[in-house]
Amino acid sequence: IRVALAGDWGTGTDEAAIVADLINAYRPDYSIHLGDVYFVGDPAEVRENFLGIKNPCNGYAPCIWPKGTEGSFALNGNHEMYARGYGYFDSILPTLGIRGSTVGQAASFFCLENDHWRIIALDTGYKSIGLPVLEYFLQPDCRLPPPLIEWLRAVVRPRQDDPRGIVILSHHQYYSRFDHCYAKPARQLTEFFSRPVLWFWGHEHRLAVYREAGVKGGIRAYGRCIGHGGMPVDLPPATAKYDYEIEFIDDRVYPNDENLHVGFNGFVKMTLRGNQMSLDYVDLNGTRVFGESWTAERGTLVRLAAANKDKEAES
Repeated sequence: IRVALAGDWGTGTDEAAIVADLINAYRPDYSIHLGDVYFVGDPAEVRENFLGIKNPCNGYAPCIWPKGTEGSFALNGNHEMYARGYGYFDSILPTLGIRGSTVGQAASFFCLENDHWRIIALDTGYKSIGLPVLEYFLQPDCRLPPPLIEWLRAVVRPRQDDPRGIVILSHHQYYSRFDHCYAKPARQLTEFFSRPVLWFWGHEHRLAVYREAGVKGGIRAYGRCIGHGGMPVDLPPATAKYDYEIEFIDDRVYPNDENLHVGFNGFVKMTLRGNQMSLDYVDLNGTRVFGESWTAERGTLVRLAAANKDKEAES
């Protein structure tokens, strides 16, 4: 099973179009956008930067999110909520979901599962917007809404003896070495998970692979920041804000004709074979800049190996 993951892709940039072409070339069974259609995710921007519909008011070519052969999904981000979610809920979700669905993607959260894995996508965007200007000083906590928590309890029903590996997807980061940490969802998830999970998020416009970490009162997670799908990519600052340990970060400068000091865009290829998972982090040139493989053993995630493009490393 092939799954393509990209965050913060909905920008309409040339780089977003290249990432879309690379995803199509991968021929995923499922493609999942981790949220953020820019700049405010209103219906006009959704049409142009996600649905591939030309805007007659400008001369830009539109971008269309690449569909998986079996289904496509999208998470809710803070930029979608700047327009109160109308573009996301009314325009994006009806076009997605499992192939052949008559309702599209039915909600802003979902679970894809088989005998070996559960990929659980959460909506951290719905509670991500506060009062204008004030939200920069009093950050919303991005808590998971009550209907989502009830869905986890009544429908997903995680069990401590479940032998499957758990992958969490969200728009906002659980923790970060460089930016704000949104710990509330991880604390809410302690009701359901006692073992470390593999957690992919966007929001920050960079590629960073973290070692296992967590906050007091929250679940443990192997964090993967993949918010480098379409926005100009932030290079790591000289001074870290927090001491979360990073295993790999793509700090290369992306050559461009706009004199921008930015990094490389890209996406993640996730391949599932039984209880094995391989992850390839690919840049705009189609080069794998980091790779890792995991196995799910009686519900515990065990990493088999990891390597970047410069050297091999066993984990």
